[in-house]
Amino acid sequence: MEPVPLTAHARADIRWLMLGLLWLAYASFGLTAGTIPPLVEPIIHDLGMTYSQMGLVLGAWQLIYIVTAMPLGAMLDWLGVRRALGIGIGIVWISLILRGLAVDFPSLFASVALFGLGAPIISIGAPKVVAIWFTGKERGLAAGIYTTAPITGMALALATGPNWIIELTGSWRGTSLVYGAFILLVFILWWIFARDQEEPNPQLSDNLHEKLPTAIKTLLQIRNMQIILVVAIITFLLNHGLNNWVPTLLLESGYSMSNAGSLTAIATASGVFGLLFIPRLAIDGRRRLILGALIVVCCATTAGLAIFSGPILISTVFLSVIVRVPLMPISTLILMETRGIGARRMGRAGGMFFAAAEIGGFGGPFLLGYMRDISGSLTTGVITLAIVTIILLLFIPLIRENEIEMKS
Repeated sequence: MEPVPLTAHARADIRWLMLGLLWLAYASFGLTAGTIPPLVEPIIHDLGMTYSQMGLVLGAWQLIYIVTAMPLGAMLDWLGVRRALGIGIGIVWISLILRGLAVDFPSLFASVALFGLGAPIISIGAPKVVAIWFTGKERGLAAGIYTTAPITGMALALATGPNWIIELTGSWRGTSLVYGAFILLVFILWWIFARDQEEPNPQLSDNLHEKLPTAIKTLLQIRNMQIILVVAIITFLLNHGLNNWVPTLLLESGYSMSNAGSLTAIATASGVFGLLFIPRLAIDGRRRLILGALIVVCCATTAGLAIFSGPILISTVFLSVIVRVPLMPISTLILMETRGIGARRMGRAGGMFFAAAEIGGFGGPFLLGYMRDISGSLTTGVITLAIVTIILLLFIPLIRENEIEMKS
């Protein structure tokens, strides 16, 4: 049965409902991604792991993500956001449940790696939903709103994991039970209320059956696509490296596990301010300037994490989060509004973006874990991240803002 076309008012209601459901799905992503970082020490001791092995675990889903992102992005264009994201949320839930059943390094690695099959569907589907249901300036607002979700989910995990969850259940494994109940509820709500666009859009279907190799070749010929892939790798190297190891960095600076988790959670939540305001400033003509400024501050704050201590260190953690988190939504905004991409190819372009990004997403956690094993502290790894980040300034001027078209 063909769906009944919606009135303008009904469509407005649906798009905000879709954004709300998307927010819950992406919050589930962040909640699951944040379960291990604040509990690194008890997990290592319980399962008899090394820091290098923990670095591999923390980067396991990103490693799988590299391989799955592009085919899953194409699947998203084919299945539609409702069915695809519903499947993604279900896989995320299974991954979380299996973590609580892990008995050693291989079983924990496998359960986290499974997340790499569900996570790409959500993170690639998010800009696809925005590209379909929102236009013009509302896209920047919607992108800022949905990207608060994973950071909120991660902040919740950081705050409650080493405190409330362990006290309530007596073990780090309790995260699977408690957080799993929430994600199961989100899964049910998504299948009840989510919907695809009410009627086919020629712009979205023009390239629906385009073969993936052809689509990749076409997209790689676009200058903005080339540059944003480089930006994605380095920004995710920075983001995932610090997101996963800052609690341990604070432990090494003399904070208790509980305080380290709480402080990191509050700092992570503060990133919402950056997400709500900075992407809205990144309108056509300002994107290169804003990205360049953010990268300079990212480099400075990352170096500061290795240098400072006490209140200055905590302030640096806060500022680091605020300037790091807008890098991803600004990058995807550039893609969805670039001529030749837009809503019709956003699934494939998003797949390419996140496949490249998760090379850095895997490398960041592993790099810091490996350097922690060989040097005895996280300082060397953090300084390395700062040096790599400043390299991005060489690429930002190459972005062509005059290629951006607002009506994709």
